[in-house]
Amino acid sequence: MRRTTHNEETNFLTLTVVDWLDVFTRVEYKDFIIKCLKHCQKNKGLEIYAYVVMTNHIHLVAKAVGNQHMSDILRDLKGYSSKELVKMIANNPKESRKGIFLPAFYKKGVDNPVNKYHQFWQNENYPVALTNHQIMRQKIDYVHYNPVRAGFVNEPFEYLYSSANLLSPLKISDWQ
Repeated sequence: MRRTTHNEETNFLTLTVVDWLDVFTRVEYKDFIIKCLKHCQKNKGLEIYAYVVMTNHIHLVAKAVGNQHMSDILRDLKGYSSKELVKMIANNPKESRKGIFLPAFYKKGVDNPVNKYHQFWQNENYPVALTNHQIMRQKIDYVHYNPVRAGFVNEPFEYLYSSANLLSPLKISDWQ
């Protein structure tokens, strides 16, 4: 059964690169996804309470505000970022993994009738409605401790591409 986002609720979301490919090991790709998230905050009604950009997925604790719908925001975010990230990878002279990434994106795109040329993100976002403060706190902690569990840092605040870091390039909304 496919899960859908809950527009009236804050959602815990996971956006995953197809085949769990480690695309976000390069700073320029992480910076680009941050730019896309900032655009959605400013122009699409995306309110983010916590986030982390891992090597092959992104976790968000977020809500659609105003008359916006989370499914529309995610569709636009994933559609635009997918096209641009594939171009960035293809045109990056320093990208040694093109021979792995580009064929994988192409194959997933061909195998999925929803896509035309490639598929960067998995279709599902695995939304979980966060209906109370206890669940919200649990998911925010999960998001912040992701880089620690992966062995990238010792403490959540040490990982730059996370809302746990005060110097994070993406500013978040206060949820309390």
